[in-house]
Amino acid sequence: MPAPSWTPRLRRAQGPLYAAIADAIAADITRGKLHAGERLPTHRELAAVVGASIGTVTRAYAEAERRGLVRSQVGSGTFVRDLTDPASYSPLLDRSRIDLGPTAAPIVAGDLGHCALAAGLAGLAARADLGALAGYQAHGGSEAQRAAGARWLATTGVDADADEVTVCSGAQHATVLALAALADPAGVLVEELTYPGVLSAAGWLHLPTHPVALDEHGLVPDALARACRDSGARVLYCTPTHHNPTTAVMSKDRRLAIVAVCREYGVTIVENAALAPLVAAPPPPLVRLAPERTWHITSLSKATVPALRVGFLRAPATARRALESAAAATVWSGSPLLAEIAVQWIADGTATAIRDARRAEAAARQRLAADKLGRWQYRAHPTAYFLWLEIPPQRRALELVEQAHARDLLIGPSHVFAARPGNAPNAVRVSLGAARSRAELDRGLTILAELLDSPAWSALR
Repeated sequence: MPAPSWTPRLRRAQGPLYAAIADAIAADITRGKLHAGERLPTHRELAAVVGASIGTVTRAYAEAERRGLVRSQVGSGTFVRDLTDPASYSPLLDRSRIDLGPTAAPIVAGDLGHCALAAGLAGLAARADLGALAGYQAHGGSEAQRAAGARWLATTGVDADADEVTVCSGAQHATVLALAALADPAGVLVEELTYPGVLSAAGWLHLPTHPVALDEHGLVPDALARACRDSGARVLYCTPTHHNPTTAVMSKDRRLAIVAVCREYGVTIVENAALAPLVAAPPPPLVRLAPERTWHITSLSKATVPALRVGFLRAPATARRALESAAAATVWSGSPLLAEIAVQWIADGTATAIRDARRAEAAARQRLAADKLGRWQYRAHPTAYFLWLEIPPQRRALELVEQAHARDLLIGPSHVFAARPGNAPNAVRVSLGAARSRAELDRGLTILAELLDSPAWSALR
């Protein structure tokens, strides 16, 4: 018999053999040893290699398929799934479907954000200095824009001088700038479930990521200390307020414990607070607890309207030149037109008024979700744009995603948030804010509830 195309490295300190084989598949996907589309050995081939029965291998492949790692095709074999395939799980708004995938503020014709944007654009068109606003601007923003950024940061409890603020083209751009300025070949510590943008940015910068365990309160301090020792990484990227995708808000005590670990190991913190404005009266941000080692990211896109791609990165003033160089290398210059709208909205209170309206709309949508999905186990915050729905262990989350897709409903599979490819939890993220109206959201949640309540699912509740 020819040698199989893949041989698992089994670790059976505890647990059954079939689970160890599934774990080996996940581990080799993570390491890049197994690639999307690759055919795994037949049941008979693998059974001979690992010294198991064909039934054990059959159960192992079934477990791997339940986790969303592989796909079986009758008569053809078992193949590694493409966990990054964008065809079925697009992060872009698809208006031919009900899209409950992206993290986005709801844009409803006639609401405060929509009207304010229309008025802001009309006001720019009438300005005598429109020509100046149509050109390039300073790489890290003008003095007035950086001062406005400091005022916006103050609304979330962050003290910053204008010299400490870099104007960015949204929080994702700020993420790239921070990692480019801070990280070294040892890479970046990240939450084991994290904002997909940081995984993309780290990959683009060729930086390894080191996942850190989470619990219901956020990062686990002991796990962070262990990851610091094992990886040597000295940059931590995390979202302590309104965690994406679980919506968790880290307690003050947990924040203090995380800061203590970072001080012990000399770790610089990059705090993603793009969603923090949605949470009223959260615990103090990490930058207040450890200003000497925290770079803080905020944005107007999530709190006001997505098209306002203006973010602010608070970092030590000594980093300003490096950040401006990084900004020049990535976008050269942000949009002066958008930045000017941001300055005006922050100065006249429009930004905070829209933020408050967004909180109220998010709360209404969460109540709608509770009415539709309340009998299922999920995690949410009262003013979050999304919820985290855990799937019963006997079923596969990707099966639910595919069934929803077949009915023109898009929801977020957990693997896009997993820092360890192949180790995603059996869960989905359901965005409530992306729907164009509460009526559309109601239709989408009704479809989701019908899928969950189908005979194959409801028996598992």
